[in-house]
Amino acid sequence: MRVMIIGGTKFMGPFVVKRLKAMGHDVAAFHRGQSELASSLGADELLGDRNDFNTLKQAIDTYNPEVILDMVLFTVDQAQGLQVAAQGTAKRIVAVSGIDVYQAYGRLHNAGSSPLETSPISEESPLLSVDMPLVSSGPRMHPWPGAQRDMIRAEDALMAMSELPGTLLRLPVVYGVGDFLHRLYGDLRRMDDGRPAIIVQEDMAAWRWSRGYVENMAEAIALAVDNDHAAGKVYNVADGDALSTAEWITAIGRAAGWNGKVVTVSMELLPEEMQSHVDSEQHLVVDTSRIRTELGYQAVASIGEALARSVAWERENPPEGIGTDGFDYTIEDTLLEKFG
Repeated sequence: MRVMIIGGTKFMGPFVVKRLKAMGHDVAAFHRGQSELASSLGADELLGDRNDFNTLKQAIDTYNPEVILDMVLFTVDQAQGLQVAAQGTAKRIVAVSGIDVYQAYGRLHNAGSSPLETSPISEESPLLSVDMPLVSSGPRMHPWPGAQRDMIRAEDALMAMSELPGTLLRLPVVYGVGDFLHRLYGDLRRMDDGRPAIIVQEDMAAWRWSRGYVENMAEAIALAVDNDHAAGKVYNVADGDALSTAEWITAIGRAAGWNGKVVTVSMELLPEEMQSHVDSEQHLVVDTSRIRTELGYQAVASIGEALARSVAWERENPPEGIGTDGFDYTIEDTLLEKFG
């Protein structure tokens, strides 16, 4: 099968390409040329901006893909443009979205704005209202305000055309090898600096959210591309265990060989820059049974294996611009003297 990936050169992309090639598919990545795929992956590359309709249409006509995988879908205009460009050529579109489109995410950032979701979030769970403001500080999955609402509109547009069936994969926060946002780095840096403890806001210590290791997420994406039965379906994807904040730090520490501990401090005793103002009663845990049952998804790496690989990569590839004095532990030392 011929698969064209829109994006696909960063983080998850190379893992997805590698898995699709292993499945026997021909793969081409359509991207802007700001980064490139390793030649060893054996994928073709088509250069262009997906927001330029004519360039996108030309790439699709040139490569003639059976399935298009959109890894950088963010707006309704992009979804509609892709549908028009692919009509009559591709038979399916698979797109990567996020679990922050769910109403529970809105509740997390705006306590009382919607009912508390007490069960794992299924694909039928209510979505975030497009009119709900997201004003609180705390864990976020998209880099700009309103991105969740844009994504919901893009999802609706993608799934609206029966002539070109769509598949949506709602992913959690993704971590691991190649993570250019370095999501593990803050905790790992403290561990490697020999900190005796890591401070966590008391109510956030038990808060749980689903995460996904990059190679596991690539496996799920490849399965959705490979299987025509995924047409018209929405799938939640995440690692099997949704660890609490304290459990997550402890798991990173285990992979890093750190013997410290997690110390909890109530929010009102923390300086403002260390406070999180989300509704910690609203966990962000998704039910992934559908993709496991229908597509046979299984993780390729356990959390222990995933964190060991991630820690090793972070140590070899620290983020640029952070020197030896990049972390000031003065405030943490003061707090640990009182509560540690």
